[in-house]
Amino acid sequence: MDNQLKSKVNTLLENQHGIARTRDFLNAGITHYYIKKMESLGEIARVKQGLYRHTDFSKGTVDEIVEVSQLVPKGVVCLLSALSFHELTTYNPWEYQIAIHRGSKKPKLPDYPPIKIVYLADTQFNIGVSEVRIEGTVVRIYDREKTICDIVRYREKVGIDIMKEGLRNYLHSPEKNITKLVAYAEHLRIKTVLQKYLEVLV
Repeated sequence: MDNQLKSKVNTLLENQHGIARTRDFLNAGITHYYIKKMESLGEIARVKQGLYRHTDFSKGTVDEIVEVSQLVPKGVVCLLSALSFHELTTYNPWEYQIAIHRGSKKPKLPDYPPIKIVYLADTQFNIGVSEVRIEGTVVRIYDREKTICDIVRYREKVGIDIMKEGLRNYLHSPEKNITKLVAYAEHLRIKTVLQKYLEVLV
């Protein structure tokens, strides 16, 4: 591959934090032939159909949560992944939990990174979505209050101990918003359950 083309590829991948779609390459004047060639030479690796990662970019450079958000563009980072992102737990989830609307078709997922799809109905899916910028990319993730409501609702699945730790850390957080938390809980019909655990921990 000539130097000019190589420079184009490197510039594109650097600008996109090591991740590019087929259409990004094509828009930059890099043909399907060269995409396949780069893949065969080990310069890029296919994450899934139409999505590639630069093999020279380490996990420290390309935040996995950015890659996951691109793999599931209509999804929202939720449950333990959101709890960990908001630094409300010491638990390090082994898989990414991403919420999608119950009526959506399940996306095709690669073997890595491991992603667990959580289907939510309208009310649960649409409330508390925030957008954060990570390495120049917008990632959709539930805010602290919605995340706390979710771990209370799914306490049997995430584990009672992790739920209590998350609640305790949230209550000690200077960024907590109890008014918003209670409003969310009421909207999501888990106010009674939430209050029961809050009374124990406060």
